[in-house]
Amino acid sequence: MNVMAAVLLLGSLAVTASAQEPSARGVNHEPKLDAYIAQSAKGLNFYPVERERELGREAAANLERALPIVHEPKLDAYIAGLGAMLARYANTPFTYTFTVYEDRRPGTEPAGAGVSMPIDAFQGQAGEPVAVAGGPIFIPLSLLAAAPNEAVFAFQLAHAMAHIALRHATKQATRTELLRLDASGAQITAVADRRPTAVPMGMLAFARAFERQADYVALRIVSQAGYSPEAMAAYLSGLPVPEKAVAVFSAHITSVERSKAIRAKLESLPAATYTAATGGFAEARAIAASVR
Repeated sequence: MNVMAAVLLLGSLAVTASAQEPSARGVNHEPKLDAYIAQSAKGLNFYPVERERELGREAAANLERALPIVHEPKLDAYIAGLGAMLARYANTPFTYTFTVYEDRRPGTEPAGAGVSMPIDAFQGQAGEPVAVAGGPIFIPLSLLAAAPNEAVFAFQLAHAMAHIALRHATKQATRTELLRLDASGAQITAVADRRPTAVPMGMLAFARAFERQADYVALRIVSQAGYSPEAMAAYLSGLPVPEKAVAVFSAHITSVERSKAIRAKLESLPAATYTAATGGFAEARAIAASVR
């Protein structure tokens, strides 16, 4: 397959990927979440599940050597508990693991010099957890320290878990290989937007479709777990709007678009009173804020 044919294939598939996200058609038309995740995880992918797990283990080991990992037992226990509770609603053949790293020291040299990873992408504060193919999730300390409430933090974790359950990293790597590009970063992490890269527009369409899909699954996860998705919609609506020139070439959809989409999907969920709380959020956030 030549490059032009691959681009055309990617363009057509991007429409399909976007169309897989259900519209807000009412409660009776919403698919069961397990079935939706299982079906959406299928599709063009050169990587068997076991190979994806292997890539994830290798990537996580590299990141743990290279990044300033935070070891706070109470913080680790809180995130592991919250993650395990959310995982009950995020059906996947992978095992989620959670690691906290310090991201509030821009300009600091990574600990693992020479590691074959896009480590410069982790310099400076992050806006979301990093979902690694196969199950590992790396959580920037600033994200928890700045979270206004547990519902928002739960949604952010669920969004990363959705990327893993839907196999987005290896699907993106597959399409990268079709374009004969260097797939080393795409195979292992979903860190687009952390540094400038030259990305074909067809790949951007895929990435944005994956972001919408992950938001949809995260919304379903947190609502079933008892957290209000409206909390995340309100949080996103208050974030700064990127310049148009930046947004056009971003692999992410804007926070405004995400907020509107989440609120539109809320109309398709049954009425509910969201009261979930672990009871450990305030202490965990205080710990995150106090780590130096």
